[in-house]
Amino acid sequence: MNNRERLMELIAEHHLERHEVAELVKVKPETVGHWLLSNESRAHEEIPDMALELLELKLELGLRKVKEPGVAS
Repeated sequence: MNNRERLMELIAEHHLERHEVAELVKVKPETVGHWLLSNESRAHEEIPDMALELLELKLELGLRKVKEPGVAS
C-alpha cells in the first residue's frame, strides 16, 4: 500500500474531512487535496512519510480536536 492509499484509508476509517487532516498535520487543505489526487494528475504530490506518521500517531492518541472551518474560536 502506498502513502496515498494509506491516507485515503485513514480518512475513511476516521471519517475525516480534508480540513481536519490539514489541521492535524499542519498544512493547507489544498495540500491535502494534492496528496489525494491520482498519481497521473499533474498536480499530484506524494504525502511525505513524516506527515502520514504524524497523522497516524495523532489519530491513535485521540488528538483529533480541530476547529470547523469558518467557526470563530
